Amino acid sequence: MKDRTRQTSLPGFGAPSLGTEVPSPRSPLLDAEASSPRLVGRTVWVIDSHSLIYQVFHALPEMTSPRGEPVGAVFGFTRDLLYLLEEKKPDYLICAFDLPGKTFRHSMYEEYKIQRTEMPDDLVPQFPAIRRVIAALGIPALDCESYEADDVLATVARRTDQLGGQCFLVTGDKDCRQLISERVKVYNIRKNEIYDEEKLLADWGILPTQVVDFQALVGDSVDNVPGVPLIGPKFARQLLQQYGTLEAVLDHASDVSGAKRKENLSKYRDQALLSRDLVRLDGDVPLSIDWNVCRAGNIDLDAALALFHEFGFRGIGKKLTSLAGGPTASADGGLAASAAGPRTNLVDTPEAFATFLDLLRQQKTISVDTETTSVRPRWAKLVGVSFAWNNDEAW
Repeated sequence: MKDRTRQTSLPGFGAPSLGTEVPSPRSPLLDAEASSPRLVGRTVWVIDSHSLIYQVFHALPEMTSPRGEPVGAVFGFTRDLLYLLEEKKPDYLICAFDLPGKTFRHSMYEEYKIQRTEMPDDLVPQFPAIRRVIAALGIPALDCESYEADDVLATVARRTDQLGGQCFLVTGDKDCRQLISERVKVYNIRKNEIYDEEKLLADWGILPTQVVDFQALVGDSVDNVPGVPLIGPKFARQLLQQYGTLEAVLDHASDVSGAKRKENLSKYRDQALLSRDLVRLDGDVPLSIDWNVCRAGNIDLDAALALFHEFGFRGIGKKLTSLAGGPTASADGGLAASAAGPRTNLVDTPEAFATFLDLLRQQKTISVDTETTSVRPRWAKLVGVSFAWNNDEAW
């Protein structure tokens, strides 16, 4: 197979580098034990970025920046990143990305993912913006030509396991269930749920080691993985519970109930084995990981707040400055002024509102500004109001 090594960096956005280009054949840098820290007692969170971006893009209403550019997915993805940093407190945080073009799986099966639709027009320009946010938050992006983001997740999970750490895969892709182990779990951010071996057994009735065999039998219409016709999830579960492995199931095709299913297991044997190769993730992607760069908390506060201002994300500046250990953010997401300058008061409790209202009633002239989810009136929803009546204080 051709060398698929790629320098891991964010071209054009000044993202932190994860290492230098790795020569082929693979160098000792690719071995997790070589010049790597022990991760015992540490947590590594790795995000399937495309999966999460598509989730928030379809879940959130249309949002635009002050310049009229679509930013809904940027906002949703940024909000999820800050949530992970604040609530999960990862020791290491990585974003995995897919790259344009075909992968090594297309050389095995030309029609792999052929049914995938083009990316929505409003989403295309948001990917570079998301990369800028990731760079400002100090989160490295990891990708590799000819591989998928899931393969990157598998590689990070394997190396984390080797180094004794706990790895959490932030993804909605069921392919990653094959990676579940004592130290590797799947995390559903929408449900705030850890998906482990116990949940897999209750859901699919199989072990993590049987996931690729299960998917090889059932197939995957989303990725155009063929599987075996007439073998659905329920029957695949029964077969694997009875025979254990895909090969054993295929070898006992003549013993299976149902004439057509019996016939298909024999007729589509090679197709089932190909399907397993397509769904099996590669945990040995040629990437050199700089664990120091992957440490969470390397936030460039000024750069991030400037981006939030550019995109119109006023409400999440306070959370960011708190995470970065900076000064308290104001209500519009900027930094509160120093003692010598205007003071900004955040009205976020009934008590604060009562104080604000008493002062407001005493004013003869006020200045008012609104914060909305869009500059387009038909789609805009009100999320905040700002008031001022002198040069020294704002609410």
